Amino acid sequence: MLQFQPIAPEMRELVLRYTTPWHLNSSEYTFTNLLMWGTNGRIKLAEHDNALFFLLKYGKQEAFMFAPLTLTPQGDYVRAVKTAEEYCLQNGITPLFKAISGPIKDAFSQCEDYELFEDRDNYDYIYRMEDLLTLAGKKLHAKRNHINQFRARYEFEYVEVTPRMIEECMEVYRIWLEGKDVFEPGVLGEMEAIHQILTHMEFLGVKGGGIRVDGRLVAFTLGEKMNDEMAVIHIEKADGNIPGLYTIINQQFIEHAFTDVKLINREEDMGLEGLRRAKLSYYPTMLLEKYEGRRKA
Repeated sequence: MLQFQPIAPEMRELVLRYTTPWHLNSSEYTFTNLLMWGTNGRIKLAEHDNALFFLLKYGKQEAFMFAPLTLTPQGDYVRAVKTAEEYCLQNGITPLFKAISGPIKDAFSQCEDYELFEDRDNYDYIYRMEDLLTLAGKKLHAKRNHINQFRARYEFEYVEVTPRMIEECMEVYRIWLEGKDVFEPGVLGEMEAIHQILTHMEFLGVKGGGIRVDGRLVAFTLGEKMNDEMAVIHIEKADGNIPGLYTIINQQFIEHAFTDVKLINREEDMGLEGLRRAKLSYYPTMLLEKYEGRRKA
């Protein structure tokens, strides 16, 4: 029987021991993502027989798992999935595995009792760093206009975000939240997630950037390098009443924090129409496909 424990900062080396050999580009398996969204026992981990298992439970949703990881992609992956399946069935959980992409998809495809289904709402949006930095070309002309209009209208200051700015960042989040459906996908637990990542950002190696207008923090963003080629943006929040603010914080953060990578992963759109439209408007160089694994009928 798997013995699951709530994720905690001291599990970082355990997670990295399993994720590093897989060379993953998906955002879900970064330790930062697991820690920030796993508050209050929402994400639990178990290690057994050279495999790492991820159990997730959000609100009233039925529990599910991320696809397990063996110590290397050459491990006995079918046995790991079988172990996870047995745990689910013994605990009244319908076996469902998410975050299946890249080399995990190749491994999971060995499980003959399972089918893979596209999970479009959780595709990661991946961009060329240079495109987000320069916003060059006809396709991004509107983005350059947004920045020019913002610069003409506002005196602003770009600042590095640190853990000492938690309260300022949470105030930006509260302004962003006004008028939104708190039960919208991704919002559940987001305030705790932001507080968690800000609290542990130095330990996690997370970088932060913010925009001040008239001395007030009006936008902030948080991200980290996943590997030598790619960085991931975990959080981006701004006062939506200020035109062009999202465009400027996006561009400025890349300029100050991530010019040493080739690609930027801006995570998924969760099926939200407005977010999907916004992410597509930056013309990603690729969408990282993800799948769900379900038992065959």
